Order: sequence, then C-alpha cells, then structure tokens
Amino acid sequence: MSVPTLKVELACGSCQVRPNVPALIQEGYNTAAASAGAKVVSSSEAVLTIKEYSERGDAARFFVGAFAGKDEIKATVVAKDKQFSLEDYYRNAWQGIESLAQKIGAATFEQLQ
Repeated sequence: MSVPTLKVELACGSCQVRPNVPALIQEGYNTAAASAGAKVVSSSEAVLTIKEYSERGDAARFFVGAFAGKDEIKATVVAKDKQFSLEDYYRNAWQGIESLAQKIGAATFEQLQ
C-alpha cells in the first residue's frame, strides 16, 4: 500500500501557528503510515490546509488545565481522489498543541489509506 506525501499549508487568516506544528503534522502522518506498513510516495501529494487554529500557552495549560481553553486545529485535506475535513482539540493539562498536531497527522493518514 502507498499513500501520497503530505504537504501542510496555512490559511487561517491572522492566526499564529507555532512554527513546528506543520512538521509535527507531517511526522504524525509519516509515523502512522510506517506503523501500518504503508509507503509514502513523492509521486503524489495530499495537501492539508489549516483553516482554524488556537493554542493555550504551556504555563496556562499546566496551571489551570481545561479552564485555560483548548488547543484546536481545523483543517481540510485534498488528495487526488479525496477531499475531507478534520478537526480535533485537547482541553486537558497533559496534552498540548504538539500532541494534537501529531494526532491530526495520524488522522489524515487514516482517511487517506
């Protein structure tokens, strides 16, 4: 089984996406593909576009947890023969935007396989 390479783009207006988030989404995607025995091929490409993004500061997340709001990513994915939306969030003190980004990447793989 093979899946396309994942490219991450930003289209969320004035949102401030942490610089490592696109790479973490790709990492989650590639890790999920490797775990499933799928080969990521560069001959085709899927594009994940972040449409909405919000994150809590690490200190706020740690000290007030769910009361600090939530880390959230809403995105669309377009591949050769598929188009779909993804969204997820974390509202706990233990997981932040980094974990969420990897989870979004893994969910992208699940939809594309």
